[in-house]
Amino acid sequence: MRPGLLLISHAYAALENRKKLQALASHFDLVCVTSTIEQRIILGRPSSDFDNDSDAASRSYQLIRLPRHGGSDTTFRYAGLATVMRSRHFDVILVENEPWAVICWQTRFWKSLLQRHAIFGEFTWENVERPGWKGFLLAQIYRAMTATTDFIIAGNQAAAKLVQRRGFRSNNVLVAPQLGVDLTNHQPASPAECRELRKVQDLPEDAFLIGYCGRLTEEKGLKELLQACDKLGNVHLAFLGSGKLEPWLKEQSQSRPWLHLLPPRPHFEIPNFLRCLDVFVLGSKPVHTMQLCWEEQFGHVLIEAMACGVTTLGSSSGAIPEVIGHNEAIFPHGDARALAERIRHVMNDSTLAQNQLAHTRTLYTHDAVAAQWATFIQQQLAA
Repeated sequence: MRPGLLLISHAYAALENRKKLQALASHFDLVCVTSTIEQRIILGRPSSDFDNDSDAASRSYQLIRLPRHGGSDTTFRYAGLATVMRSRHFDVILVENEPWAVICWQTRFWKSLLQRHAIFGEFTWENVERPGWKGFLLAQIYRAMTATTDFIIAGNQAAAKLVQRRGFRSNNVLVAPQLGVDLTNHQPASPAECRELRKVQDLPEDAFLIGYCGRLTEEKGLKELLQACDKLGNVHLAFLGSGKLEPWLKEQSQSRPWLHLLPPRPHFEIPNFLRCLDVFVLGSKPVHTMQLCWEEQFGHVLIEAMACGVTTLGSSSGAIPEVIGHNEAIFPHGDARALAERIRHVMNDSTLAQNQLAHTRTLYTHDAVAAQWATFIQQQLAA
């Protein structure tokens, strides 16, 4: 008999992310609580592009949508969560969010009253120590979390070390991704397919094409990527997404005919962009201020690009090196010259792309991630 798992996360409001749930349901009697379909803008697109119920008939788990009360992803709570908790017995209750998130503490409260025999876990990405009074306050929250949580799934090595510094035992912590990648729509393109994909997207068919997709912000290292391409010459660069740097990038494109700006797209259209690239670059830079304290926590687009057979380069920031898993693909964050040299080195060598593709197919599919989670959680149940 499969253990009963209640998984609570706003991440599964996104249709693409629910492919991980389908894989997890082969290991657990799974109930997932996520958000109701909302009317808002996500990466410049209406949320309906990312969230719908077209997968309802194929689900092998129960999806319960609850309305969110509260502003941000860490300050909301779910109306009706107690009713779900009363509905049946669960062996495991797992919430995905940061340790200080309201939903984590709401879930923990109702679990202590209504599901006392269940084990309780959290998934967290948080991988940096906060400065000043924020750091002091969060240290107390981490200690309270340690005292009231049975296990942690950490999205990166630094997150695991952070909770262990607050008293968590290593055998109660798993380092694993939150989500995997779907190999049915993320796969290498043949040369003919690549040319056709570029033609449809109004990209040069025969150029050496470097790309990035995601938030167009300073901390993603986009300025350094542009500088690196300036140094290289004879390459084209494509950015897909939206964000604060968009006006600046449009201005730069006026004097750089090789710079292409593409509007944001829903999840299911991203693979067609990635599959037509020669090199994908995620050049994130750490930011440590009172206003923003952040380092790359995983970089899911890295495993998407690698699954598409594209040579994937990343900076030395945050979790990027451990996700990519190949030292020859890493350059110092903020160093445009080093990035240019790294791109030049891989221009005529497909070996790295082939190794990264094999790495992704082994570790980062939805099935592989679900199996990691299931093995660990079942060990926690048996302890």
